[in-house]
Amino acid sequence: MKKLNKWIAGLLCMMLVITMVAGLGVMEVKADDAVTTVSTWTELKKAISNGGDIQLTSNITAGAGDYSFNVTRDVTIDLNGYMIDRNLNVQQDNVFSVMTDGTLIIKDTSEGQNGKITGGWANEDYAGCINVSGGTLILESGNIVGNRSNSTFTKRGGGVALFYNGTFIMRGGKISENKAGYGAGVVVLDNCKFIMTGGEITENICDFGDYQDQDGAGVFAYQGADVTIGGSANIYGNKNSNDENSNLYIYRYKSSEKINLSTTVPLTSGAKIGVGYYQPYGKNEIPLADSGKQFKDAFFTDDDKNYEITTKDGVDGIFYSPKNSSGGSSTPSTSTSYNLRVGGVEVTSANTSGTGWSYDNQTNTLTLDGFNYEGNGSGIEIETLQNLNIIIKNENRIKNISSSYSSSTNGWSCGIYVHGNLTITGDGTLDVTGGTADTSHGISVLGKLEIDSQGTIIANAQATAGTSGIYAYDGIVIKNGNITAYAAEAAYSSRGIECDGDITISGGTVVAKAEKGEISSYGLESGKKITISPNAVVTASGVTAALNKKPEGYTGEIGTTFVSNNTNPNPTPTPEPTLAPTPSEPSTTQGESTTTSTPASASTASTQGSQQVIPTIIEGAGSSYTQGSGNTIYFRSSDAFANFQKVMVDNVELSADCYTATEGSIIITLKPEYLSTLAAGSHSISIVSANGVATANFEVQTADTTAVSPKTGDNGQAALWITLLILSCGALTAVGIRKKVR
Repeated sequence: MKKLNKWIAGLLCMMLVITMVAGLGVMEVKADDAVTTVSTWTELKKAISNGGDIQLTSNITAGAGDYSFNVTRDVTIDLNGYMIDRNLNVQQDNVFSVMTDGTLIIKDTSEGQNGKITGGWANEDYAGCINVSGGTLILESGNIVGNRSNSTFTKRGGGVALFYNGTFIMRGGKISENKAGYGAGVVVLDNCKFIMTGGEITENICDFGDYQDQDGAGVFAYQGADVTIGGSANIYGNKNSNDENSNLYIYRYKSSEKINLSTTVPLTSGAKIGVGYYQPYGKNEIPLADSGKQFKDAFFTDDDKNYEITTKDGVDGIFYSPKNSSGGSSTPSTSTSYNLRVGGVEVTSANTSGTGWSYDNQTNTLTLDGFNYEGNGSGIEIETLQNLNIIIKNENRIKNISSSYSSSTNGWSCGIYVHGNLTITGDGTLDVTGGTADTSHGISVLGKLEIDSQGTIIANAQATAGTSGIYAYDGIVIKNGNITAYAAEAAYSSRGIECDGDITISGGTVVAKAEKGEISSYGLESGKKITISPNAVVTASGVTAALNKKPEGYTGEIGTTFVSNNTNPNPTPTPEPTLAPTPSEPSTTQGESTTTSTPASASTASTQGSQQVIPTIIEGAGSSYTQGSGNTIYFRSSDAFANFQKVMVDNVELSADCYTATEGSIIITLKPEYLSTLAAGSHSISIVSANGVATANFEVQTADTTAVSPKTGDNGQAALWITLLILSCGALTAVGIRKKVR
């Protein structure tokens, strides 16, 4: 009997061990550690909305009703040797959009690492494949290949485009065979960061159609972009449509852009980078990178045959220098450039005056006294971030007669162009007219414009795709003067006085008139607010006089014309110039000092006369939200952000705490706190703006508790093992008690 008891006890001990091991097996697998495998577009979209690690198990191709993926949380995608194909034969959208707070990691763990993301064709001024708008993209391995941006002259970012403080870290992989006008491989805009310490950007093509200023087929870094190069980074073999080298191109917009050399991952002998630079006002030597200690001839090659990349004895740095006739480095000029051109002539320490003008570098003051200019290009131009004061005396006239694209002025065709702040004073007359290429501005300022004059200023914009008599990005202040801002008829938008900041008119007599624009027409257009003092006499007219906003200080109704409240309610306007309309190309618009194409909706919603285009949802339609996921979903209307009014879901207006509204054009992000209140099923969203209502449907899905893979057991199995554990322990206890009793 003792042997039998021992045998039973041993058997029960074995059951106990098996139970414990099995139980541990159940507890070790956690949902957070799981990899979600996907094989269809719908499965991938759902997995991305949930976040975490994702692995492809087959090629995934978009169908007719599929949309691009929006990344709003941490997502890692292992291509695993397979392909994600957006499958677009017409311009529509990209493959991925990485939004604020989102991080997308792309890798390929297959042996050949031949997985790729392809088939994107952007419908606006965005990347064909991956658009990074405030988020972070990390490419570790895999390929971004065969994508393109839209078909207008502003197209850029065939592979990857960075906007709104976006970050792209490239440690490996390949970006190739993408097409765009600027940055066919990668485009990096102001305040965005690109760090490349490995991988290859090659065989991308800048295809700019009839325009010949293609640059940065590999990487286009523009207006303050932050670019760091290290490791075995290879940016080479990229070409423009003229079959010229066009690799890493730095647009020296703020006079300080340069390449950062990585200190954590130094350049290796495998690195090869072709470099091009935009040089304002002549061929002056500029620093390419701060440190020359890592420099070897094999690392950097020059894309422009007129320049060479050099180091200097005793100077720590790499330099981009114009070649002299013998092919060596040229000797720097003894004169100092003031980064100002007047009448097409560069102003330097050796050249501070001309017929009708003089310049004081100590006070940044340009005095115009009988200045008369008519020519191809701006009459006065400061391209770098620099302020300018203009004093007008007697009669002065500036007319830009160019119909060609100008890269030095954002493509805008201006009479006066100043990158910093501009102040105009004096008691003379200034009559200034913009050209007829792309977008026409009489006076264009990327900082703030202030006018405090006892004289007369007339600013004219000629008929093009987009027109503005006076434009200033940061704001406009008019204290005094007789001011007329006239915008001729436009294929896109016509604005008499336009700015993205505040318009403040505290004195003087101001006439702001806009002719018809197929999309919009405003006498006064402000991105923020319009303030008019009772001391000012202001007449504004257009299809809408003041951007559907009632100026502060004005109590009447806003129609096609208004006259501000003052002692002279019916002033006699300054005679309007007669400008003949000219053929135009697709427009550019001002926003963040970048050019953007006409929204896609403009080609699908017809306009007759002054009728405005009804806005549409151009991103986000058909999105889905899973209950309990904590995710957001977003939608983008084609209308301008300045026209935004409200959001409605299922025909009920939402309070502002249910969503966030951001520019670009109008991006509405529904918060998870609000989404969690919606019942499962189909819902509708309406983005209401001044030009109409953009509507789309979205889906709320119930949580799928069986979605996590792989699984080693469920709750029922766990209960079974626990039951066996209890029985085993009980049986062992019973055997022990019986033994003691005997």
